[in-house]
Amino acid sequence: MNRKLLAGLMLLAAVSPAAAQTLELAALGSLELVFERAVPVQAYPGEAVAGEVTFRNGEDFKVPSPGRVQQIAYLVEPGAAVGQGQPFAVLRGPEMHHFEISYESSKALAEGAERRFKNNKALYQRQAISESRWLEISEQYYALMLEYEHMRHFFELVAEDNDPDALTLKAPLTGFIIYDAVTTAIAEGDTIAAFVPPDAVRVRVTLPNAISADVAALRIGECRLDIERVSAMTDGFFVKAWTLPPPASCELKLGQQVLALPMIQSASTYRLPRSAVFQLARENKVLVRRGDALTAVAVELLGTQGDNYLLHMPGSFEGADVLVSSVSAAQGIMLGLGGE
Repeated sequence: MNRKLLAGLMLLAAVSPAAAQTLELAALGSLELVFERAVPVQAYPGEAVAGEVTFRNGEDFKVPSPGRVQQIAYLVEPGAAVGQGQPFAVLRGPEMHHFEISYESSKALAEGAERRFKNNKALYQRQAISESRWLEISEQYYALMLEYEHMRHFFELVAEDNDPDALTLKAPLTGFIIYDAVTTAIAEGDTIAAFVPPDAVRVRVTLPNAISADVAALRIGECRLDIERVSAMTDGFFVKAWTLPPPASCELKLGQQVLALPMIQSASTYRLPRSAVFQLARENKVLVRRGDALTAVAVELLGTQGDNYLLHMPGSFEGADVLVSSVSAAQGIMLGLGGE
């Protein structure tokens, strides 16, 4: 078919809504007719979205400081993988000796308050002491126990050494360490470091509301990650979604910015060669063999995959034969232009 005829076909396809929708196979004469069956596609890639390798709030383990720290030397880089019990930081300064004294003092006071609490509990139950006195004893006991537990949890992470002016801290769990490398001073209650367990790492993306319910997974390079959660709250026209933890083979790092392809599920998505698709009555269509005739069926173009189109086709097309050769000639006959 020459170029002028092809140009005419394209023009007529765009302006002729009254074209025939069926074509007898006999009308194609001796043209070579090749048919293929549409291949069902479980999911197809949408437009790329920006994502970040992160974790949800509350899933990290924070190590707070029991007091002001003048100097801190981290032994590993931010984002590094550490094992439970691995030294990760050295705190230095004269206040380290104060921390140790405070710990021993809080331990002794808590033990004394516990003995007092237990001894007076029996007296209170026999009404041998007043309720106000018992409340005073109880309040002191719980306050001292809370202070001791705070110090005890911290010192469980302290490695044994003989330096009175330094405390070496150990990782509380196996995971990835996070800390602010720019911070020069740490006050009481500030986080010295946080630790993210490997199974808490996620890729977070912002998806358009229109597709969020149909996205089954994200593809980042060769890595496919299933969607675990989609937020029930929207932000304008978008919603946040989180994947399952990425395997080590994905080689993703905390804080890394990524481009991800949403894999959209569809029960009516099929793959066909590009040669099968043509325009008729201002719609993309394919020719499906039904008995001794071809029927033009409207399809929606979703994307490309190599030399194929990904199409949304109404109903089930499994087992249906679709014309993939001489399509332009068939299009011309349906437009009333005759054969080749």
